[in-house]
Amino acid sequence: MREPVLAFGPFRLLVIQRVLMEGEKPIRIGSRALEILFCLVESAGEIISKDELIARVWPKISVEEGTLRVHIAALRRALRDKRDGRLYVENVPGHGYRFAAPVTRHEAEVSPHPAGSATGADRRINLPSPLARIIGRSQVIDTLTVRLMQHRLVTIVGPGGVGKTAVAIAVADKVSDTYEHGVCFVDLGSLTDPLLVPTTLASLLGLATHSENLTPSLVTFLADRQMLLVFDNCEHVIDSAAMLAETVLGGAPRVQVLSTSREPLRARGEAVHRLAALEIPPSSAGLTAAEALTFPAVQLFVERAMASLSTFEFRDADVPVVVELCRHLDGLPLAIELIAARVDHFDLRDLAGFIGDGVQMARAAHRSALPRHQSLKATLDWSYRLLSEAEQLTLHRVAIFAGGFDLSAASAIASDSDVTTTEVTDNILGLADRSLITVDTTGEDVVYRLLDTTRVYALEKLQASGEWTEISRRHASYLCIACDKAASQGPTHEEWLATYGRKIDDIRAALDWCFSPGGDETVGAMLAVASAPLWFGMSIFNEYVRRLEGALHVIKVRSPADTAVEMTVSMALGYALLFRGGGGATEAFATAVRIATLLNEADALNEALLGHAWSLIVAGDYHAAVRVVETASSKFIARGEEISIRNDRIMALARHCIGDQQAARRHAERALNRAARTGAAFRVYHFNDRVTAGAILSRILWVQGLPDQAVDTARQSVEEGLLANDPPSLYIALYHACLVCLWNGDIAEAEQLVAMLRDRLSTHPSQGRGVFWVRSFDTVLDIRRGRTLGIAERRDEILSDPLCDGPHLETLGTLHEALVGPEAISRAATGRAGWCAAEIFRVQGASLLKECRSDTSAAEDFFQQARRLAQQQGALSWELRAATSLARLWQARGRTREAGSLLAQVYNRFTEGFATVDLLAARTLLDALDC
Repeated sequence: MREPVLAFGPFRLLVIQRVLMEGEKPIRIGSRALEILFCLVESAGEIISKDELIARVWPKISVEEGTLRVHIAALRRALRDKRDGRLYVENVPGHGYRFAAPVTRHEAEVSPHPAGSATGADRRINLPSPLARIIGRSQVIDTLTVRLMQHRLVTIVGPGGVGKTAVAIAVADKVSDTYEHGVCFVDLGSLTDPLLVPTTLASLLGLATHSENLTPSLVTFLADRQMLLVFDNCEHVIDSAAMLAETVLGGAPRVQVLSTSREPLRARGEAVHRLAALEIPPSSAGLTAAEALTFPAVQLFVERAMASLSTFEFRDADVPVVVELCRHLDGLPLAIELIAARVDHFDLRDLAGFIGDGVQMARAAHRSALPRHQSLKATLDWSYRLLSEAEQLTLHRVAIFAGGFDLSAASAIASDSDVTTTEVTDNILGLADRSLITVDTTGEDVVYRLLDTTRVYALEKLQASGEWTEISRRHASYLCIACDKAASQGPTHEEWLATYGRKIDDIRAALDWCFSPGGDETVGAMLAVASAPLWFGMSIFNEYVRRLEGALHVIKVRSPADTAVEMTVSMALGYALLFRGGGGATEAFATAVRIATLLNEADALNEALLGHAWSLIVAGDYHAAVRVVETASSKFIARGEEISIRNDRIMALARHCIGDQQAARRHAERALNRAARTGAAFRVYHFNDRVTAGAILSRILWVQGLPDQAVDTARQSVEEGLLANDPPSLYIALYHACLVCLWNGDIAEAEQLVAMLRDRLSTHPSQGRGVFWVRSFDTVLDIRRGRTLGIAERRDEILSDPLCDGPHLETLGTLHEALVGPEAISRAATGRAGWCAAEIFRVQGASLLKECRSDTSAAEDFFQQARRLAQQQGALSWELRAATSLARLWQARGRTREAGSLLAQVYNRFTEGFATVDLLAARTLLDALDC
């Protein structure tokens, strides 16, 4: 394709595709920096004011000038500005910026370039963008590339600050195109619990984390994929990382692992590459500046010094000083970068003397530490002393962030009467210039982060300052506000997770402090509840349950009994247990109900009662659920208020489950209509009222004998779930649509819906039950298609799964006779199955006929029982199935006239659905009976 091209130096800007190219290689650059580049290049030679740039790049959004400076700096790094005598982006003091290089404009034939995007829904690459050019590592990168071709597990080992992460990212980026399903970068540096290693990988892969043991699910997901997993910073969770790597590699033959650690993983098949420090000249005697620059350590120092001070020149006379500096720093890239960033404040010779003294003092004070660690500690000590008091204060305060943060977050934590918000912003930008804080501009937002070693150092300063408790409380309180904001946002699920998902490590750290000795359990409880949308949105249920249970324990020990804090945490625990699957939810909600009643908290009581009712439905106690919802709704009636949409929706499901289809339909239709009028959606726990009310209504309509309306309603629910950008609600809609299609006998549409559900679950975090649903539907479809190999084992596995709760256990039996388990039969016999007991009775009768054809009286009793119960419930579809089975039995006994009369009486009550499998079967039998 031909398109306009703006060319300068070795770079080309593709105008239509909005891509920056260097030769044939696309350059990874943030969208904001790219927009700045287009603005400058299109007006090359002209001065563009800062206000004009901000208005162009951030239309209708108020941003600070500091944000523009950050993106300008990122643009200069991408263009390697001021290197090799080239100047692209010129700062005109007091006026703005100008693109200084000559630009040629022409049209050229170019091929479409993905610019780093994935090549399909199933391909993902989440590598961080390099913050600067890697120096002195090209041979190592080539070596590791070859080793990845020879070994499935390669570990880069070396001391802190040696550049393991940067090399791993470069290697992964170089080989990423060779992996069909891409590269997954897993940063383990912020984890404090080794049990969270599989959880972190699962979240990045978009998998649900509903199981206590996630590793089998990860192996299943990766089994047929070709991917590279990069496990970064493994040393503090090394056993867990090694076990996960071994297990994944054992079950996923086309997956490889590249890891970084301060020590080998010692896993089977591991190839270890020890990353050395950058090479330093053995002696500076007689070396010219050009000769010294052939050594990577010197080259790194000089390049970073030039980036810090544009007038810096490396002369022959400077060689001995710079070589000595690099030797003092042991060739560690991180330490060299930190020192080189200070040439804007100190003469080289003063710098060398100062850092030399600092290193010696550190070694004298810490003789047991490794030499390289001593040097890095000395470097950090020295860099910290060079900061102003306000900068020091800002650095150790923002060290409380376990993950990335923006300027507003930094201001919320670090500003007070001692440091203003403006000063915090200036200090953050200054710390970034000094390489004490990194800046990521690859996304829509600017994200700041402390290097791990710097953060550990700064946290020690924070603890020594006496501010630890106050800053920790500010951090937790800020996260409460951020989580409340997250719950009110309405972008797509992907955008929501991209914006708020990075806060999960900070929430973990804040909750750890809140419930530690000396912490603030009240703020912790607020955060535990406020962060629910994030835990639910990322499907991290097991960890969330553990944290809520731990919080409740601390609250009960430290606080008076029956407080609002205990109530809200108990309620959050109830919902977390419901989504995860398994028991305990009913007890948690019962606690919340009891306390809400004592405190006379009307809204909280209704929320707790509805959660309690839902948990009872999941537990299969449908009648108790109806009573609980009635209690909740009576509170509204007593106040003269209209009951909530959620009350109607949950009552619809509860009434349906006990078999009261007429009342169930009334509640479902009312919820659906009111949701349409108000647009109401229950966002805290990620359910859309309109989508889910429609899904429930579809199954009610089918049971009532309206199969065409049922499938139309189910399809509409799915369509609205897609439009709502609410994956959990969409899963509910897809689940019920699959049921309706299978009941109707439409295997083709059912297969399409199951495929859609499976695809959505593979690319989005989901409810814990989602994968189980897909497995169940796949089994049903295989039986319907005649693929019965291994079905008995799969059936037993499904029926014994902890996620096979009462409603699903019964539902399976309505989808195929082979899936009726003994528990479903027991539930029907004792009156607990409710809505589908008639069908389970019919299936029991059919099974008896297969086992013993001579004595059919017991089978007839079951058919009659099924027909009578279906009539009582207004379940015309179940009545038709029972009448068809009974008519066949009477036909075999020669009671043809009675059989035809019975079946015709039921068949003639249908007004639609005559192309569905049950009605076609009934019509065929009626024709055979000559009716």
